Amino acid sequence: MRRRDALAAGGALVGTLSVLPTALTAGCLDFETLRREDAWRELVVDPPAGIYVPPKIDAMLEYGSETESGLEFTLSAMRPHSFWTVAGTERARADLRSHHTLHLMAAVRDAESGVAVPTTVTTRIATAGSDAGTDTDADTDTDADTDTVDQRTLWPMLSQRMGFHYGDNVSLPGEGTYEATVRIDPPTAALADEFADRLDQPVTTTLEFEYDPAAIDALERTLLDEGEGRGERGALESMGHAPEPVSLSTSTSTPTSTSADAVAYSATGDDIVVTLDRVDDSDGAQADSGAAADIQLAIGVRTRYNRYPVPFAGISVESVSDGDGQYSADIETQETIDPDRGHHYRVEFEEVVLESADELAVSLDVPPQVALHEGYETAFGSERVVLSASLPEL
Repeated sequence: MRRRDALAAGGALVGTLSVLPTALTAGCLDFETLRREDAWRELVVDPPAGIYVPPKIDAMLEYGSETESGLEFTLSAMRPHSFWTVAGTERARADLRSHHTLHLMAAVRDAESGVAVPTTVTTRIATAGSDAGTDTDADTDTDADTDTVDQRTLWPMLSQRMGFHYGDNVSLPGEGTYEATVRIDPPTAALADEFADRLDQPVTTTLEFEYDPAAIDALERTLLDEGEGRGERGALESMGHAPEPVSLSTSTSTPTSTSADAVAYSATGDDIVVTLDRVDDSDGAQADSGAAADIQLAIGVRTRYNRYPVPFAGISVESVSDGDGQYSADIETQETIDPDRGHHYRVEFEEVVLESADELAVSLDVPPQVALHEGYETAFGSERVVLSASLPEL
């Protein structure tokens, strides 16, 4: 059976909790709830190496959304909690601090296609009605502006309920109305099709929201029992906030349609699902390499259970000829987004290489460089997923 309790934010405090006062400053959760919060982490003592079901489900508070320059910006919040940052192959836990008042989350998607945009997101939070909340640059130095209460670059993140988004634990001084100025830079990923013209400039928007500490503290938390999959391989159900084009969400392992946008094959690894299709090189994608190649492939990489995009990862591809045991050198891919395929990685092969290949091996060499919520922190180790090299005709 499920146990419901209004606990405090995720994570254990660094340092000695016993020296903290029982009641913290206005807008912060008290020591007792922080102490109880630490207790539920012991429910999964030794998580598996891979995606697993975390011990709890946290509710989320929607703060609102705005559409600017064809992009939809959504702002939401939940209780503050620990998460894990990733730098190369190293991971470190970003612990909850006593001054954190909420976990702020921003999602940025193309409004028309629903494709999540991998980029840099900066935020500036100011008291409503101040000049600080209307600046065009959220990363401008505002040390002299006393109306600005928080300013930061949000972490790109993956969570099992929300998928790919941006977020961090933040500290607000107390209940009230605030304005969040959100700025994104042009994506570092290659931009294909109409994205090449729509997403090539910085975009800034402002969202107003009401912060109520009691509303954050009242958000429901559902603790999962062992019989409900807690600590086992699997994932929580998506909240439905991360739509992606259907063409890269299939899990079929056999050829599908022969249209240009159809998935040719897909295969499932430990933590990722890899899909393969052939690209018409007239779609306007930016390419790093100037070398002439005959065939361009789109490699979709999604999380195994909820099919979320896996951005900012190191992906390589090699062709495999089983008959003579020959392997091509690993070819690095170019991270790309377009409105039809969504997020994927592109690679170019000479036609003669593909004609002689029996399989294509896709390797996750470097894990996604995103912060990971609980249930993902042990996932995305190096793995190799093999697909058939047979491709549909354009």
